[in-house]
Amino acid sequence: MRITQLSEALHPLLLALLALQLISISSSTAMPTQLHQERSNDDSNRMDDMDDGVGSGCTNSGDNINSSKCEDKSGMMPPCNARQTATNIAQKAATEAEQAYGTQQAAAAEVARMVKKQLADRAYAAAKAAEAALSGKQQNVEQLEQEISEAEAALQQQAESITGTQDNLNIASMTVKDAQQLSQSLKKAINLAQENLAHAKAVAAGAQHELESKSQLLEQSQCRIDGLKKRLCEARREMQNIKKSAYKAVCAAAEACKKARDRRTVTEKGRIKRRIQQQIQQRQQSHNSGVLW
Repeated sequence: MRITQLSEALHPLLLALLALQLISISSSTAMPTQLHQERSNDDSNRMDDMDDGVGSGCTNSGDNINSSKCEDKSGMMPPCNARQTATNIAQKAATEAEQAYGTQQAAAAEVARMVKKQLADRAYAAAKAAEAALSGKQQNVEQLEQEISEAEAALQQQAESITGTQDNLNIASMTVKDAQQLSQSLKKAINLAQENLAHAKAVAAGAQHELESKSQLLEQSQCRIDGLKKRLCEARREMQNIKKSAYKAVCAAAEACKKARDRRTVTEKGRIKRRIQQQIQQRQQSHNSGVLW
């Protein structure tokens, strides 16, 4: 990934270098044509100057030869003066040609230096631009690397979070299974408790019925006891009355015995007394047995 990013960062630099080479090639191809045109223009200007010098005649050569000898009355140039003028013109042309050649060489060198300087400036500017682009791309690459590092860290955190969530899910699943098992156990316990409750209710109902029956029997027994107590009280009163009556009878018998003492012996009195006591005891026993029943 980093190699791809570096290649993308260097791609504008390569394009800039290629454009710089194309500019240098076009400049190098255009400069000879421009120099040739300038030379042609200089040669044509020089030829025009030479034609003007020849056309002016003795005016241009008057500086070296006397003007009185240059022309005759009829306006014709002498042969010697014509040769001298041609020689001067040739020398001047050679001098000017040498000067033009030197100037041309100097101009060509100056133009080449200027072109080289322009190309160097353009190359320097392109290099600066490429360096700036490279720096920008490098910063972009560093930023992308930092973002990738942050994204990888976030991904690692998310992976750890997913792992923790998976662990929590597994724990929750186990908890759900345990809860389901506990729920089933509780359902079984509830069913058993309901069965026990139903059985207990049945037992309680039976006990309630038995309690009611025993309560009725208890009430009946209590009523019977109350009746027996009343009968006992009545029997006791009757017994007291009987005791009183018996005592009276005994007293009357004793009195009768006293009266019949003359006629009865002591033995007979004892028998009568014992008989009376037996009768009293029998009556008490019979009365007590009747009260209990």
